[in-house]
Amino acid sequence: MLEYKQVFIIGAPRSGTTFLASLLDKTAYGKPVETHFITKYYKKLDSYGDISRFDNFRSLVEDILKERPVQQWGLSLDVEDFYRSLPEGFDYKDVVNQILSLQKKDGNSAAWGDKTPHYIGDLDILLTLFPHASYIYIVRDGRDVALSLLEKNWGPNNIYECARYWAKLNQNIDLIHKMTEGGQLYSLTYEGLLDKTKSHIFSIYDFLGEQVSEEDVNALSSSVKNKNYGKWKSKMSEGDVHTFEAVAGRDLTRLGYEVIYPDAKIPLYKKNIYFIHTKFRRAYFLFYINIIDGFRIRFLGKPPFNE
Repeated sequence: MLEYKQVFIIGAPRSGTTFLASLLDKTAYGKPVETHFITKYYKKLDSYGDISRFDNFRSLVEDILKERPVQQWGLSLDVEDFYRSLPEGFDYKDVVNQILSLQKKDGNSAAWGDKTPHYIGDLDILLTLFPHASYIYIVRDGRDVALSLLEKNWGPNNIYECARYWAKLNQNIDLIHKMTEGGQLYSLTYEGLLDKTKSHIFSIYDFLGEQVSEEDVNALSSSVKNKNYGKWKSKMSEGDVHTFEAVAGRDLTRLGYEVIYPDAKIPLYKKNIYFIHTKFRRAYFLFYINIIDGFRIRFLGKPPFNE
């Protein structure tokens, strides 16, 4: 029976998780992928019943295989063969390990990596499933995160919601501190990674117990865009900076970032406007993704996507 190893890159979306994942290419884990399903199905596991029974197992696995990120992997999976390949007395974590192993297709299936950003909000679940996994936590200035999020249609769609979202995902202070002290978590900032890429690569590989050559480090770091941060200072309006800092200023300060408006506050009427805007945009997005895009994927051959 294989002894699986996992590494999870965690951090708010648009915080550099994809770039960080690319730097792990020379490890046994390879480049971590986004799964999105691990904690989702753990939370609803009871609805499937006893997954040691094949009918329940099949329902679970077929639902997982329908997830857009999983569809992107192009897995050719016979559910009956998959069921028989699992160890006696298997549980949900064994199902996850096996699916991620099959996804790798590189011969070193015992180690795999995940870079699903929102798992940072489900750290307790990940630790329950994979108590010996390694974790890399990356933080980026929330105002730069907001600029990037606002370019996407799937996330928070105004500066107020961006600030709430970023602050919420970076709230798990006690657990992160405990994991760091226990040697299970490596934390860094996106800005620090850009400034000292090679140094961080060596440190991360050492943290994971992996070897890496100077030549590989040079190759991995060759695509770095130095100083690709602090864009909010020139691209974000004063009003948006004020709003963001009114919501998440304390979190910015706690994480080592400067704030311009330490005493900023938002009037109630503005909160209500942001609330209505969020509800409207979210309804439009769900209609587009589930109806319009779903039709294109099912009938017009559009590849499933997940950003």
